[in-house]
Amino acid sequence: MATPTVTGREEAQLYEELRRAIEEFEEGEQRQIILNRMIKQLRFANWRKDRMRKIDAYCQRIKPATLWIILATGALAPVLLFSMFIWVSLWVE
Repeated sequence: MATPTVTGREEAQLYEELRRAIEEFEEGEQRQIILNRMIKQLRFANWRKDRMRKIDAYCQRIKPATLWIILATGALAPVLLFSMFIWVSLWVE
């Protein structure tokens, strides 16, 4: 997972690229295309930062026993489903 400092650095880098794009291109279609692309990237970075903040808050509150239950359930689910498939296929025959 990305830490808030990494996300902040990435956002700062995107703002710097946006500033350079504004300075580099004169008014016109090329400048508008570059600006629209950079604005989309900044919006995505903000959205991702907000989502990661929620996930990080949940991960900070989770207890080790809950984590083990989640891992065990995920590991045993395919075994259980395969066993059910075998039993159903034997029952149908």
